[in-house]
Amino acid sequence: MAGRIPLILLACGSFNPITYQHMRLFELARDHMHQTGLYQVVGGIVSPVGDEYAKQGLVSSQHRLAMARLALQSSDWVTVDDWESRQADWTETVVTMRYHHNCMVEKCWPSTKATPPEQTLASGTTLPFSLT
Repeated sequence: MAGRIPLILLACGSFNPITYQHMRLFELARDHMHQTGLYQVVGGIVSPVGDEYAKQGLVSSQHRLAMARLALQSSDWVTVDDWESRQADWTETVVTMRYHHNCMVEKCWPSTKATPPEQTLASGTTLPFSLT
């Protein structure tokens, strides 16, 4: 898939609990993006909301994160990130997107000479950073 634009998929939500369809959406989105011929999906991130999200019956973020990690433990390309869930207030999706974008920019083009660890996915794609 040389010459394709690398892409990381991000899903924000309560994941209360994470379901098979949540995980399947990543597969469907990846397949679609690959079929365009323009993109290569190199990773996926599940970002559960924090406890301050005003949803009735919301289970604690600690438990939702644990459920998501268990559900995705066999995935070689989708990971769970706890940044959004650790925020003191509810976080707009665009803020979470900017956070992850900035993390990827810093890891791909670090301002220091330190080289971040590489991660090789099952597809054989080597990322210049770790998704975990």
